[in-house]
Amino acid sequence: MKPLDRILADIARKHLGVETLEPRHSDGLDFHDLAVWRIRDALLAAYEAGAASPSPRHGADAPRHPARFDGYEINPCRRLQEPDVPGRCYYEPCQPHEADVWTLYGHVTGEGVHAIGDFETREQAEEVVARITGRRYTGASDQRRLGHEQ
Repeated sequence: MKPLDRILADIARKHLGVETLEPRHSDGLDFHDLAVWRIRDALLAAYEAGAASPSPRHGADAPRHPARFDGYEINPCRRLQEPDVPGRCYYEPCQPHEADVWTLYGHVTGEGVHAIGDFETREQAEEVVARITGRRYTGASDQRRLGHEQ
């Protein structure tokens, strides 16, 4: 039996009076009438067991995750053809009226900016920032946090 299954079986036995969580293919054995306070006690015991469980691994054996973005910026960019390679292009920042795309960048302290995506309109890029951060993109405060002024 897995550790989680053992914990759940213990909670069911202790708080709900349920002998086993294994199906026994009998209505009389698989279905139970339970008082709501017993269900509450069982849920509370499960919550406390989860809260008391070891926290995620830290240190050398912990999985490595990339650093989180600490700010965002959106810049207009134009598409330019690579002169020596037909069909290959690259993007450069430009004035808003010259923009072919609006590029969303995420900033990571010590690493600079990373292009997240190119969007047809600035509004589409702002919507993605709002989806990532849970707040509206304001431009000025986000730029200032990145060490830029508009």
